[in-house]
Amino acid sequence: MTGTEKILEKIIQDAKARALAIEEQAGQEAGAIMDQASQEAGLKRAELLERAQADGAQSYKRLIAVAGLEGRKELLRAKQDVIDTAFARALDKVCGLPDSEYQKLLEDLIADAVDKDGGEILLSEKDAKRLDSKFISNINQRLRASGKGGSVKLSSRYINTAGGFVLKIGDMEINSTFEILFGMLRTELENEVVKMLFSD
Repeated sequence: MTGTEKILEKIIQDAKARALAIEEQAGQEAGAIMDQASQEAGLKRAELLERAQADGAQSYKRLIAVAGLEGRKELLRAKQDVIDTAFARALDKVCGLPDSEYQKLLEDLIADAVDKDGGEILLSEKDAKRLDSKFISNINQRLRASGKGGSVKLSSRYINTAGGFVLKIGDMEINSTFEILFGMLRTELENEVVKMLFSD
C-alpha cells in the first residue's frame, strides 16, 4: 500500500468515524428532542384537559341556570294562565246569573253610578233582551227614593260587551262594562287570588 493510499484510507476511516459520531450525537439529540416534545405534549394535554373540564363545568352551570330560569318562567306563565282562567270564570258566572238576579245587579250598579244629572244607559243587545220592562222605572224609582233627583233612560244604541253598561251623561261616558270592572278588581285582588290559589 502506498503512502497516498494509506492517507486516503485514513481520511476515509476518520470520515466514517466522524460520520458515526455525528449520527450517534444526532440520535441522542433527536431522542432528547422527542423526550422534551413528549413532556411538553403531556403538559399541554393536561392543560387542555383541565381547561376543557373548567369550561365544561362553567357551561354546565350556565345550562343549569338557564334551565332554572326557563322553569321559573314556565311556572309563572302557568300561574298567570290559572289566574286568567279564574277571572274569566268569575266574569262568566256573573254574566250567567239568572235574568232576574242579573237585572237586580245592573239596577244596583246603575243606581250607584248615577248622580243628580241622570243620564242615558247603553247596554249590549243581549243584555237589553234579558231585562224586563220595569228595568228603567226600577232604577228611576230608586234614584228618587235616594234623593239623587236624576233619572235615566235606555239608549237605542248597543255596545259590544260581555255585560255591564255605559252611562252617558252629556258628552261624558262612564264605562262600567264588566270587562272594565273586572280589570279594576283584578288589579286590587290579584295578590289575594294568588295567595288563595298557590299557598301551600
